[in-house]
Amino acid sequence: MYNKIIENYISKLTKDEIILYAFKNDIILNPNEADYLFNIIKNKYKILLSNNYEIIFKEANNYISENNLKKIYKLFLDYRNKYKSYLNY
Repeated sequence: MYNKIIENYISKLTKDEIILYAFKNDIILNPNEADYLFNIIKNKYKILLSNNYEIIFKEANNYISENNLKKIYKLFLDYRNKYKSYLNY
């Protein structure tokens, strides 16, 4: 059930929403970083929600500044821990 809710939300997610959410969390994304995150979330969200999420963050080193990646990773882990009982990918 939760998988369908997540899939539906991600299918409607826009790049502007990602940029705004990042900004609200003190993360200023440049256009390339925003494009990269948008594509990852849209196309590889199942990996992000699995126990293999580290793969995505290792790849992201090549596309996202170190400072932004640290902030994104911390935010990701905070939410992952908060909602882990709903994730079963």
